[in-house]
Amino acid sequence: LVAMLPGAFFVDRFTAKRSITGAFIFFNRLFYVLLALTPILPAHQVWFLVIMNGLMNFPGSISNVAWQSFIAGAIPAQERARAFAQRNRLTHLFGIAVTFLAGQIFRVVPVARHSTLYQIFFVTAFAFALAEVWSHMQMREIVSEVAAGKTKLSTRQTFKAILSARPFLNFCACSLVFHFGWQMGWPLFSIFQVRNLGANETWVSIISVVSGAGSFISFGFWRRLIEKRGNHVALAVAAMGISSTPFFYSISSSLYHLILANALVGMAVAGINLTLFNSLLDAVPEQSRTIYIAAYTMLINISAVIAPMVGIAILDKWNIIAALLVAGAVRLLGTCTFFLRSRKISKVPGQEAAA
Repeated sequence: LVAMLPGAFFVDRFTAKRSITGAFIFFNRLFYVLLALTPILPAHQVWFLVIMNGLMNFPGSISNVAWQSFIAGAIPAQERARAFAQRNRLTHLFGIAVTFLAGQIFRVVPVARHSTLYQIFFVTAFAFALAEVWSHMQMREIVSEVAAGKTKLSTRQTFKAILSARPFLNFCACSLVFHFGWQMGWPLFSIFQVRNLGANETWVSIISVVSGAGSFISFGFWRRLIEKRGNHVALAVAAMGISSTPFFYSISSSLYHLILANALVGMAVAGINLTLFNSLLDAVPEQSRTIYIAAYTMLINISAVIAPMVGIAILDKWNIIAALLVAGAVRLLGTCTFFLRSRKISKVPGQEAAA
């Protein structure tokens, strides 16, 4: 949070963002090598790990915002649904495969050698990160006339422009309400699975895999829906799916019920991940795009700190069912705002980016 907005102003000074984005990605991934050194510092391992993780987030948060701004210019708007759906599908597939493989390796390697194994994994991750940076630098960047021709705004002018950008503010308001309800439920689901339904590690893994499978198989559906009806409609539909999750949980009396629920939830999460980013890019103007994205991301991250605590507070004061229902109600409210936004956009054909 501390680095994101100043970093966005710094990145926005660059008309072409490929190189500066690649640099921040590299410096973020470089910390993998430093983390691999943790076992050789027996007296200070915990503090070293905490400090390295904190410092790692500095270039990491900036690189995320810079990449989002860069990719918005690198991929034409009409191609984003197809490109991001394919990217998310592959990312999801490799994430599941690597997680499963790592788990199997840890299972067969003696516990006494796990520290060495972690070091090997961190160094291997850095090697793949170098390939990531190389492939990023091979991408062709299209610098638009808007970005190249307009004079950069001062900090004060930029904030004034953000506060007067109604399409962006409308999207932020809808997304904030939805995210607050979404994030309220994050800690509640695990608690419900374990405390109320007695899930063990195996069941938690099964539920996670089912959710991941639901996401993987549904990216094509969301791509087609976006191409046919637009981001705004697909976002509202996906948000409705996310809103149903707490209600599914509140009436579930068996872990088998959660398998079906999480298959549907996984599909909705795939839609949200795809449509939220696309809708954000539609809502931000081309000039100072990096700063708009950083401001939005900061807003959602602040919500991510507060919302789970609100969910736990409701759980402590009443019970898990009440907490789930409140989270579901807030999600549903956010979904309604997305539907209203969708209707407003639909009334002005071709004006999705202006709503």
